[in-house]
Amino acid sequence: MPIAYLAHSSKDKNYVSEIAKILGKNRCVYDKFTFEEGMKNIEEIDKGLEKTDLFVVFLSSDALDSEWVKIELERAKKLANSGFLKRIYPIIIDPSINYLDKRIPLWMREESFNLQYTGKPKVAVRRIELRLREISWDFHPRLFEKSNIFVGRNDLIKIFEERFDSLDLPSPVCFIAAGFHQIGRRSLCIHCLKKANVIPLSYRPPEIALGRRESIEDFIYQIYDLGFSSDIDLSNLINKKMEDKVKISLRLIKDIQIAKHILLIVDNGCIVTSDRIISNWFVDILNEMNKDNQITFVIVSQFRIFKHNFRNLEHLFTIEVPELSITERLGLLKRYAELEKLPLSSEDLNYFRDLLNGYPEQIFYTVDLINEIGLPAVKKNTYLIVDFNTEKAARVINKYESNKRALDFLYLLSIFPFIGYDLIFEIVGEDKFYRDLLSEFFASGICELLGANREYVRLNDTIQDYVIRNKKDLTSVYQEKLETHVNKFLNEYQSEDKDVADLIFSIKTAILTGKPVDPRFLIPSHFLEAMAELYHRRKRYEDVVKLADRVLVNEGYMDDCIKKETRYFLCASLARLRDPRFLSEVQKVTGLQHDFLFGFYYRLSGNGVKAIERLTKVLSIDSKHRAAKRELVQAYIHTSQYEKATDLAEENYQLEKDNPFHVQAFFDCLIKNEKRKPETVKKLEQLLRSTKLIKSDKGEEIDFYLRAQFEAFINNKKESALQILEEGIAKFTNAIYFELAKFDIYETFNDIEGMQSAINVLDSKINEKSYHYNSLIKREAVLFAKQGFLDKALDLINKKLRNMPEEALIAIASKIKKVYGESNY
Repeated sequence: MPIAYLAHSSKDKNYVSEIAKILGKNRCVYDKFTFEEGMKNIEEIDKGLEKTDLFVVFLSSDALDSEWVKIELERAKKLANSGFLKRIYPIIIDPSINYLDKRIPLWMREESFNLQYTGKPKVAVRRIELRLREISWDFHPRLFEKSNIFVGRNDLIKIFEERFDSLDLPSPVCFIAAGFHQIGRRSLCIHCLKKANVIPLSYRPPEIALGRRESIEDFIYQIYDLGFSSDIDLSNLINKKMEDKVKISLRLIKDIQIAKHILLIVDNGCIVTSDRIISNWFVDILNEMNKDNQITFVIVSQFRIFKHNFRNLEHLFTIEVPELSITERLGLLKRYAELEKLPLSSEDLNYFRDLLNGYPEQIFYTVDLINEIGLPAVKKNTYLIVDFNTEKAARVINKYESNKRALDFLYLLSIFPFIGYDLIFEIVGEDKFYRDLLSEFFASGICELLGANREYVRLNDTIQDYVIRNKKDLTSVYQEKLETHVNKFLNEYQSEDKDVADLIFSIKTAILTGKPVDPRFLIPSHFLEAMAELYHRRKRYEDVVKLADRVLVNEGYMDDCIKKETRYFLCASLARLRDPRFLSEVQKVTGLQHDFLFGFYYRLSGNGVKAIERLTKVLSIDSKHRAAKRELVQAYIHTSQYEKATDLAEENYQLEKDNPFHVQAFFDCLIKNEKRKPETVKKLEQLLRSTKLIKSDKGEEIDFYLRAQFEAFINNKKESALQILEEGIAKFTNAIYFELAKFDIYETFNDIEGMQSAINVLDSKINEKSYHYNSLIKREAVLFAKQGFLDKALDLINKKLRNMPEEALIAIASKIKKVYGESNY
């Protein structure tokens, strides 16, 4: 590990000595450790500097006036210029000064030093250790250049400048840029602030990220972790009244303002919610800040707000960020290609003109692809660019398909909302492979940096969602190391001692595994993250119900959005458990979510009629409700209304081509729709290609299912289809739909003995309470018809089929009669 030189004023010794004690004698040059009493002189300074890699200067008013510190800075600058010193790292430790202080050397203010106030020595230690780690490996060498490319957006910049220059409105405290992820919101915000001279050209704002399962408590923890404030007691936040949490937030925000910083927040549904409103607690904060007259927050939001609801917030300014225009797309393509030393001709630029959809990430991907496989190959495989947005996660995973260590590392990162470098390398070890891989992840946009000094790593949302959805397990080695870490954490942690990423992960893990946690440090999002893990990954719905009940005891102290999300998980879990309690709990949920949950409950309960009714109601109000679209497709398929489901299933698939459930649903609709169109086979082949891109257990399982049906119903190969299904059944023993598919194949080839065999297996696995009960009854009726028992078949569907729409019953009866006619005449 490299060594740090700690330059400071003698009057700041209490602060710096604590840092030196934690770093230890072997990792720092500190006068109490290194210089003999009374021996600090130029010779001793030079001797200390010669054996160090990182020069850390602690800036305070006393330090800036200290002749010794000035000498140390001067010597360090010379060594840095000559290449003998790797890096200079200034840390402001005096709240009375900021990065604009003219006593700070001009070269330090003008160069890309991110001068931040750090009130807590333990936070300073984390940042110094990060800088030491960066020195030991090439730290994202081209990331800064890439992130500073900016093209176009002149109309939005003009709107921004007009608002900031307005004499009729107060200066905004908060600036929100809303738009799709990876559309360039963050770059636009920073460019606007620089162009309006709000921040210097070299300035990078401290950054935090908040998700939809987080609230004011997480806002407080993450701001506190930035290090701008001295020690504050943050215990028992879960039991504090909302007005008290707002007061704590305002105190922390004031310290950011004093330090002359602007906080950048990557917001994925916490502040601006999916309902397009601003959370009440943040509105309360803004109302208290309306006289501050200085920009404090820049928020890049996933969701647009209903502006008319917030017209009284004159100190709030919002813009919506659309896709890049065609001219802007080509301009960014040209600029990034030049940065990568891949100049493109005008002919080349025009070739890509209609392939790009306005997302900067797609443009970066295009250039990286040209770099990787060459321009001619890219032009021959333009589908790689066209399908990038809907298949990018799968393509990233596939890139590392043959590199198990890389994939395992990617899955490790996916379990954290964000993670510090120390924890990463504690788990994987100080291995050059992972250092290089992490640099590659940053360069390709798989990961991004957060924090006051970019000390946290955060996986791209799309990649993280993909990995979570496909439920890949960690290696046993990673699991053991994480368990050891969490146990150690729980034995010795205090909130101010640990970074916030470690706090979030370790407490969530403790909740999941039933380990005791000091209740003083629990906040609602810890429970919500645990509930999400239990619901989506582990399928432990009873435990979700227990956690939700535990959290809702404190609902009087919680934000409305957190209560809403908790009740959603509670009701969704009760629905999956078919628990009658659902019917009473869902009454506490209002709006579209109330109808959606009912639709979900009815669909799982096999009541297709009521499910369709509720889900259709949701979509009549919100036509883009993704969950309702997904559930409605399943309800239509369950009631054999494939024609009605087809368009909706295709729409879902086009939005998420790497979602195996959407692939399966669309395939079912196409293969079972008797009115097949000429282009159906091509679409089925595309779906088969999609499953090949999904490198997960669920993707492989569905691949067996799709290939078997394609062989049977398109290629007319019975034995080949059955062999594929047998392979799938051997690997995925609980996939009942494989057995259903076997029956359908036997039926297609008029194999009555095979049909009977399949029914025998299904009878042993499906009872009257099963979701697949109607599927079994329909197939038993078909078998009766094949055997010549029409009355028995019709009687079975009339008496046994449950909750089927009238038109579906008529269609099923028609099919039964047709089967009977074909088999007996």
